[in-house]
Amino acid sequence: MDLTKSFPRSPKATIAGVTMAARAADKGRASAAGKLGEYNYDCPMDRMLFAFLGTDGVEYLAAVLSSSDDSGVVNLIEAKLASKSHKEIDDYNHHLLGHAPKAGTDGVGYFLSGRERVGHGRTDIFTWPDLIDVEEGREVPHRADTPDWAKPAH
Repeated sequence: MDLTKSFPRSPKATIAGVTMAARAADKGRASAAGKLGEYNYDCPMDRMLFAFLGTDGVEYLAAVLSSSDDSGVVNLIEAKLASKSHKEIDDYNHHLLGHAPKAGTDGVGYFLSGRERVGHGRTDIFTWPDLIDVEEGREVPHRADTPDWAKPAH
């Protein structure tokens, strides 16, 4: 995987039904190849995935590198999910896909400046996964549930 020439998979893409797993795998593979570009492996969203699975970046990377496809990651995730309910998996996926800056924090300014830079005027973008997808050229449906902190000032 060469992330100096292409994008990793979307945070919304899954491996074994788990969001962020595919993107973290792509970044891990690129990191090991020295082709990470401007991306970061073991970033905060990767760590959300690792915490949910009960693993860390080192163990996850070993699973990524254990196969040329996603099968090594599938094996790790399935083993880690064995003790989790479907509700826990759904709750994690919902939490990750809704990951946004907390109102009133410095993260809001950082997010809004990024959205201004790459969001193509989309003021309805307010989650990190949506902003990443827009930045990387993936289609993001328009939303009507934009929180007040993310709305433009009138």
